[in-house]
Amino acid sequence: MALTNEDSADFLLTASTVQIPDGPACDPLSWFQSFPESEQRWFWENPDEDSSWVGIGCAATHCVSGSDRFADAAKFADHLFRDLAIEGPEGAPLPRVAAGFSFEEENFNELWKPLSAGRITLPAMQVVRKNGKSWLTTINNFLETPPNLSPPPPLTPKEVDPALWSSSRSRAHYRRLVKKALENIRAGNITKAVPCRSISIPTSPDLTELLSTLRNLYPACVTFGVNVNDISFVAATPERLAAVENGKLHTAALAGSAPRHPEPATDAILGQGLITSPKEQSEHGVVVEAIDSALSALGIATQHPSHPELLKLHGIQHLFTPITAELTAGIHLLDIISALHPTPAVSGYPVAPSSLLRSEYEELDRGWFASPVGWFDSSGNGEFRVALRSALITNNKTTLYAGAGVVEGSDPDRELLETDIKLSALLGPILASEGHQHD
Repeated sequence: MALTNEDSADFLLTASTVQIPDGPACDPLSWFQSFPESEQRWFWENPDEDSSWVGIGCAATHCVSGSDRFADAAKFADHLFRDLAIEGPEGAPLPRVAAGFSFEEENFNELWKPLSAGRITLPAMQVVRKNGKSWLTTINNFLETPPNLSPPPPLTPKEVDPALWSSSRSRAHYRRLVKKALENIRAGNITKAVPCRSISIPTSPDLTELLSTLRNLYPACVTFGVNVNDISFVAATPERLAAVENGKLHTAALAGSAPRHPEPATDAILGQGLITSPKEQSEHGVVVEAIDSALSALGIATQHPSHPELLKLHGIQHLFTPITAELTAGIHLLDIISALHPTPAVSGYPVAPSSLLRSEYEELDRGWFASPVGWFDSSGNGEFRVALRSALITNNKTTLYAGAGVVEGSDPDRELLETDIKLSALLGPILASEGHQHD
């Protein structure tokens, strides 16, 4: 049965969807690989949920900035979907728009300029794979020859120490950031801060190889890549900001970290230490409370366990509280993103004094790091992730980002080590995909 939209068509766009037979074209990463960097590309995969999609090219796009950027993006999407005619078999996925935003309301750094402070795009072509089936959607008959090559196999990440890629000056600066945060906490100005840092390496990895490695290495995370105007932003992020499926909201608090250990008994002790640590529990509780409060302001009543569980990932484990809610009509996913971003897990708490502390001392333009990146369709379904474990890739340089939560009881050396652990999540795969050795 064909699905059609007969409203006015200012955009004059028609989306046509067909199922893809078995073969390399079933893998969205094969399509990502088959197009050049000059073409706008979005890739998204959650291996544990058997969910993957790619968007290629641009049928319509809109850049936003300022305090109303989420509402502006939602308005653009509503207009776009209202005027989009949809043709496809019953059961086919609806066309999606891809969207990403910077951490701050404005984005002045030249390095991040191609992505802008917010970008929402209807790709000219997209492939969605879900529950073992793959679907191709084209806009206005935009169609290239399906790929006949599978993406490259995942690589083994290099064993790396991020400390070798950062100067003693930058490491001392980060310790000072933690100390400054602790001073403000003790003075009663804030209860939590999240100082962030970056490292840069003189290499530009093969993007498809990197994405293939990340999705294999971190099946419990969402691996995504955004390629616009010869720059790329990639992540393997464990943190869901918000997802909506059939009127049900899923979000989560993710705060409090400890390393993993190959010896099961030691790994269990590290996890138990996380569960029983007053400092880590306090840091986590601030995030849960802030999410509850932000959603309550939208009239959303949340449900979640009273105590966090452990989320065990490759190299690191976190305190994790899943949060759900039933949505009432009229609440857009971007309304929820606007209410939640930035959470205390990435900004500190309260937000205003934490933001002031960050702007005065951090000396880092976060760009899209720790920001909402995701997708949604015309039915209201979609998902945004917080862009953690992420890197910005240019022609000759890759910059990786990480932060750590600081609360009363935090130690500057321990927080610095935590950021090293987080930086290594992408550093090892990036160096492997380039075959680059540190001098």
